[in-house]
Amino acid sequence: MYKYHGFGLSIASEIEFPELLPADFANADVTIALGKTPDKLETGDIITTAFSGINSHEYLLNIKDTCRYYASNGCSIIAEPDAGMDDHSIRLFLLGTIMAAILYQRGNIPFHASAIVKDGKLTLFAGDSGAGKSTLLAALATKGHTIFTDDICVLQYNASQDKDVLGTASYPMIKLWEDAIGQLDSNKYTRDFKIRPQMTKYGQFFYESFNTQSLPVDKIFVLSPQSSAKEITIKKLDPIPAFKQLEKQAYKYELIAHTQLRSMLFTVLSRLAIQADVLEVIRPTDASAVATLADAIEKLF
Repeated sequence: MYKYHGFGLSIASEIEFPELLPADFANADVTIALGKTPDKLETGDIITTAFSGINSHEYLLNIKDTCRYYASNGCSIIAEPDAGMDDHSIRLFLLGTIMAAILYQRGNIPFHASAIVKDGKLTLFAGDSGAGKSTLLAALATKGHTIFTDDICVLQYNASQDKDVLGTASYPMIKLWEDAIGQLDSNKYTRDFKIRPQMTKYGQFFYESFNTQSLPVDKIFVLSPQSSAKEITIKKLDPIPAFKQLEKQAYKYELIAHTQLRSMLFTVLSRLAIQADVLEVIRPTDASAVATLADAIEKLF
């Protein structure tokens, strides 16, 4: 078995993951095995679609012509790849949707955000897919800021123990599209590791500086590209509109399968909306202006 640290968890896997940080431990929080997945879920209140099934403690996902996945009890994943499927594609869904299901089953919140760490606290960059989170993160790294995580930040909050909502990094890799690499104009970023054979998207590793600690969230910039915007505008949100923006960034919200988990999400995000400065960043859709965006945001750190 390969052993890794990722998403704040110890992961033992039959599949090799170059994206994850190698680790040594006696007991795994999560195991990943190759094998036969169930044909369907049998117990509990089951929500089904054409390609998935979910209840409070199980998730079954079928990615056509790629792989079937089964995640259960917050600790076990089975992958059943289609014949001849490439490892990159199999891992892509494991590190995204399937790990999100495991985190929700464990009572943690996978939050759709990238982050830097500054003075022991986190600044998050949230937003929908394509909003520019990863490109902004990479641009800030070229300016000397320390990358914490890309795409997913795991939120944890224990009201009886923790004063603050804490964020934990997913794994030590940024994903950048080919055009973003060109816009960044830095030899720091390469095209050596393709995320998936048919995608012009590349992984950028930062094993040496990967931080496995859970740190308090200090600021959250919610990126909102708008075709009507002529310039970058940044405004701080009051707690109620801040909460509404944060709720949209719960990663794979459809995986929240029971009311207790929705209640926990409400508690965590309500606390976060008060704890952190939440700022909405409206910017033109011109992706080539990432350096200008990085400069504007950096002034507010």
